[in-house]
Amino acid sequence: MNSKPLKLAAICAAFLVMGGAAAQEDAVGEVELTDKLISISGSGHQRTFACDGRKLEVVGTGHIITATGVCSSVEILGVGNVVNVEVVPKGRLSITGTDHTVRWKSQGKIAQSVTGTGHRVSRVN
Repeated sequence: MNSKPLKLAAICAAFLVMGGAAAQEDAVGEVELTDKLISISGSGHQRTFACDGRKLEVVGTGHIITATGVCSSVEILGVGNVVNVEVVPKGRLSITGTDHTVRWKSQGKIAQSVTGTGHRVSRVN
């Protein structure tokens, strides 16, 4: 039996796994996805999520998060997170901490709570 094809397949699989890990190698913490919640914690996650009416929680430092679709509410805590999100009309956007950049849109008015310093919060179309 020739084992060269098996060895080649194992080497290719190892490179694929290592390549996938490199995309998020600096990210630490957890990502929790349920039917009602998207929760990102820790630091350094760079991800896009389909919100689909769920609540979005971003906790920690240095995340770059884009939510597609509409979120029921958004809570951002920590330092230096970048979040792009659409919030349901009459939904809530809560920002706490330091130096967050948040670009949000909505088809109506939303409740906002912004505490801390150095935030850049802007409504986009």
